[in-house]
Amino acid sequence: MDPFLLSLEATRSLVFKMGSIMFISLFGIELFMQMGLMKYLKPIGTPVAKLANLPSESALSFLAAIGSMIAAHTMSAQFYADKKISDRELLLTGVLNTVPFHFKETLTFQLPIVLPLLGFRLCMIYIAAFWLTGILKLGFVILWGRIRLQPAVQSGDAFDNPECDPMDSDCVPRSLKQLLVDTWFARKKMYIRMVTLLASVTFLIQLLLNSGLLGRLEGLIAPITSVFDLPAAVIGPISAYIFSPTVGITYMSNLMGQHVVTSYQAIVSLLAGGLLMIPVTRIRRTLPRYTAIYGLKNGTTICALTTGFSMLARILILIGVLIFF
Repeated sequence: MDPFLLSLEATRSLVFKMGSIMFISLFGIELFMQMGLMKYLKPIGTPVAKLANLPSESALSFLAAIGSMIAAHTMSAQFYADKKISDRELLLTGVLNTVPFHFKETLTFQLPIVLPLLGFRLCMIYIAAFWLTGILKLGFVILWGRIRLQPAVQSGDAFDNPECDPMDSDCVPRSLKQLLVDTWFARKKMYIRMVTLLASVTFLIQLLLNSGLLGRLEGLIAPITSVFDLPAAVIGPISAYIFSPTVGITYMSNLMGQHVVTSYQAIVSLLAGGLLMIPVTRIRRTLPRYTAIYGLKNGTTICALTTGFSMLARILILIGVLIFF
């Protein structure tokens, strides 16, 4: 099939899926804020933001990230568009929004999937790579925030109720219909811009992939197996892992069960494969989302920072395995 048509179809599918998630996240959060319900969440999200000299808006976004990272990113973009957070605060908040993911994955991926396939010891090493990524990101946000930002001084609080004071004689509580209308007009332009940018960047990335330009990354696998003295059998699982960690880990589990590879060779292969998987995944999925939400400059910067910390964590854990396993 023609690469252009393949790219168009892949873009249509991804934009529909991600556009739907963005719609629910963007308008759902705005409605939540319009109703003044955020104030009840203040005690949970504030401490981390204060450590990094970040405002209450960052605390609110971080809290949202526990439930949905896309929701957190769209919330941060809202605050930035409303000029409630600065460029530096946006970058640190964007990185902070990705921290909960690395700990949530323990319950949603590592324990239910990795543990049965690779066993306890290898699963713990795999978890360590994820947790270290989250710790590095959190440490960076706190350290950089304390160095480059002044303690946040705000005239308002993101957790406050935007509704008028019920004790005010001029206060007229809004109906649900009016709340929905206000929510739509508050975020309509932003949503259209986000989806347009998402479609453009996604199509470009898919076109590169279907043209074979990014697929050449697989050519790096053979040299990696030589560097770490790994058997040729691991090329298959590593290739699969780059595009689907679940498939790659399942493939590797089968090889371990057949005694084709040892536990050491399996975890080294998966960690090394992660060093190829991370940039591929960021280019294919994360970069289009971030640029759609944050804009080209801020989205690319946040994507580069989070990618760098993920790569660093994998390298450190890989070095540890090579020395101590």
